Amino acid sequence: MKGLIDRFLNKPEWQHPDPVVRAEAVLRLPSSEREALVAIAQDDEEPRVRRAAARKLSDTDTLAELARSDPDDGVQEEAASRLVHLVVHATEEKAAATALAALSQPRHLSVVARSAALEPIREAAIGAMTDPRSLAAVVREAEDGATRLLALERIEDVPTLLAIALKSDQKSIAVAAVERLSDREALQEVAEKARTGAAARRARARLEPDELADERPASALPSPEQDEKEKEAYERARTQHEQEATERAEALAARTRICESVEGAQGEKIPAALEQARAEWETLTPLSSAEAETARAHFDEALVAGERRHAAFLAGLARRDEITTLVTQAEELAATENAGDRSAWAALKKKWKELAASADQPDLRTRFEKAAAGYDERQRASREESEQKDRKNLVRLTKLAEKAEALLTRKDAGLRDADHASREIRSALDHPGHFPSREDREAVLARLETARKALYPRVQQLREDAEWKRWANVSVQEELCRRAEALAEEEENLGEVAGKLRDLDARWKQAKEAPKDKSEELWKRFKTPRDVVKGRVDAYFAQQSKEFAENLQKKEALCEKAEALADSTEWVKTAAVLRGLQAEWKEIGPVPRSRSSRIWSRFRKPCDRFFTQWQAHRGEQSKGWAENLELKESLCEKAEAVMDSTDWEPVSSELKRLQTEWRTIGAVKNSRSDAVWRRFRKACDHFFDRYKHRDSLAVQAVQGAREQICADLEGLVPEEGAGTAAPDDLVARVLAAQTAWRQAGDLPRDAMAPLTERFAQARDRLVALHPSTFAGTELDPEASRRKAEKLVARVEAALEESTAQQTAATAETTEDLAARLREALAANTIGGHEAVEARWASATTEVESAQAAWRRLGPLTGPEGTALAERFDRACTQFLEKRPRPRSRPEPARRSEGAKRRPRRRA
Repeated sequence: MKGLIDRFLNKPEWQHPDPVVRAEAVLRLPSSEREALVAIAQDDEEPRVRRAAARKLSDTDTLAELARSDPDDGVQEEAASRLVHLVVHATEEKAAATALAALSQPRHLSVVARSAALEPIREAAIGAMTDPRSLAAVVREAEDGATRLLALERIEDVPTLLAIALKSDQKSIAVAAVERLSDREALQEVAEKARTGAAARRARARLEPDELADERPASALPSPEQDEKEKEAYERARTQHEQEATERAEALAARTRICESVEGAQGEKIPAALEQARAEWETLTPLSSAEAETARAHFDEALVAGERRHAAFLAGLARRDEITTLVTQAEELAATENAGDRSAWAALKKKWKELAASADQPDLRTRFEKAAAGYDERQRASREESEQKDRKNLVRLTKLAEKAEALLTRKDAGLRDADHASREIRSALDHPGHFPSREDREAVLARLETARKALYPRVQQLREDAEWKRWANVSVQEELCRRAEALAEEEENLGEVAGKLRDLDARWKQAKEAPKDKSEELWKRFKTPRDVVKGRVDAYFAQQSKEFAENLQKKEALCEKAEALADSTEWVKTAAVLRGLQAEWKEIGPVPRSRSSRIWSRFRKPCDRFFTQWQAHRGEQSKGWAENLELKESLCEKAEAVMDSTDWEPVSSELKRLQTEWRTIGAVKNSRSDAVWRRFRKACDHFFDRYKHRDSLAVQAVQGAREQICADLEGLVPEEGAGTAAPDDLVARVLAAQTAWRQAGDLPRDAMAPLTERFAQARDRLVALHPSTFAGTELDPEASRRKAEKLVARVEAALEESTAQQTAATAETTEDLAARLREALAANTIGGHEAVEARWASATTEVESAQAAWRRLGPLTGPEGTALAERFDRACTQFLEKRPRPRSRPEPARRSEGAKRRPRRRA
């Protein structure tokens, strides 16, 4: 029996020889004990224990190995179920995919496809499935519509597809199943018997050709009554399906509750719980699903485990009385003041290990552990107390040795101290006490013995010196007696007399030791004049105390006045009053020394309080000034940042806003106020002065920009005698200058003309010097020459045409003139004169267009360019001189009053 208990105590329960106990212990193991659970699942010989370990595991590799190669089908099923649980509830795709790879049973894959939280895992499970019935279960029971459709696409079995099309309550699923059917008989059956109207209609549509769909008789279309019947049938089927699912869930829940009641039963209540569970199980409605088989296996395991627990409970009751007695003895022994004899406690502890209260007796185990903790605590406290006493004794004797060694090094050590230290060392050597260690004892006692031997001659020497000192003090005391007698005759300057008396008392105290035959006589001689002087000094100090009391009253009155003004906010006035009180304080005499410090602290406290508050107020005021100054300086910076801007209106509005904001800011320190205001006003005045003259500034800016462009361009022209090599960036710089010239803005004619001439001369000079460099650009002189020739030809052609018309008009005869007059009269009636004016207007437009194109030309270099320019100017001038003036329009007839005026058309 003892050996059995030892085995029970020394090994964990999951190594118990009884497989039922092992299985229960494994179920109680935490999931963190991974290594132990893996070892049990792989090595234990009992399938029940391995199944319990598999239920606790979360390691996918181990579970996959068990599901593949364990010899017991129950262990394989438990491992596969655990893998299914991990896959369904996994949140990481990689781990879920690893666990899914270990599953091969269609029903396991079906559960994953229906319930997995991750969409890729559901798709992978469907991809691994080939059984049409399992795929149909996914189509029926999956919550996600995409998953149902994906499973439906994997089904190739026609009967399964037909069943889904006929019985599915989901319209989209039923219609998709119809699309997968190709057999006309199956489609005909769906069209007649499908639960979903949409599936029936789709089947009928597939049975009939598309081109004849519109020719069907009205009787072939579903009537409203048929649709209503289909809806009613669908609702009945759905209600029945939901009721069956609810009943199945309730039945499984009832089985789970029975198993939990059996697993929760303890002690003497186990038999009744087992009997009641069996009775309730027999009354349950039978189920045929795999879940029911799992529940039955769970119930059988719970019954076996309950019977084992009850057997262990009965065995524990037999040992309880003996263990109770043992625990009581342990508690009594632990409760004694000195925690009992160690041998007795060791015997109790050994006997406890032999009996070892099991898990069925947790109260006794708790009591014994509490008694053991109390015993250990008392033992520990006793050891600590003893060790503390030993350490204190070591410290005390070490300090005594140090004190003696210090006395030996002091030259002014007295007889009293040396003699006292010598007696303490002798007592310590006689009764040294306990020490923390033998080394400490030997070291301290050796130091004390050495100090005692060194102190003994020193004490003897000090005693002899003290005797000689007593004889020497006789002459000192006689001198002090003579000085006291002389002091008794002084009656003035009692303050100095009091000081001399204190000096005599101090010197008498130093020389008070004298031989006994001389000591009493000399003390009486000294005391008689001393008492006389002491009486006069006491009277003097009494009068002085009265004056001090009066001064104290005056200073207390000043303290009360200062305290009344401590919280005043009339800063300047109160400061002057307090300064006056301080001056008055200095004129008052002293007060008793015992009250001097306190009365001064009382007076100083309200003064310091007021001046501290005043300083804080000035600091806050200065802080506000500083903040306002910072705000105003910020406004100055903003104004200075835009005072040179030419964005007139926005900046004007911004400065006005800044001026308004300036007025909302408080005051600043007087020494800075004028400076910051002048700074802000200067920036504002600078901008608004420029704003007032903005037109002239704009003209100056444009003129300055154009002059700078001319200067830059002229800087590119080489000096006389310099080389004519063109810079690499000459074309780019000239083109950039020309673009800038076009965008520089307008100037008055008198200012613009010379600048234009200056720009053109510089540009043309550069082009003339380097014509090949500008070839192919808009400044190409050859291209400009060709364009100029075309423009000259256009203007000269217009001029020749107008000249020919005038010549023909002057050469006509009288008959021709008469004919032309008749034509003109006719033209006046039908608009002929306007046509003539239109031709002139067209010619004028042509010339003006040529002039505009001429202005856009590049430079014309050399004599040929000059000649072309002269021809163009001459042709334009002649054309404008010959162009007839537009005739004046006749005065329009007066309109009647109230007639609407039409706006005149602008030319």
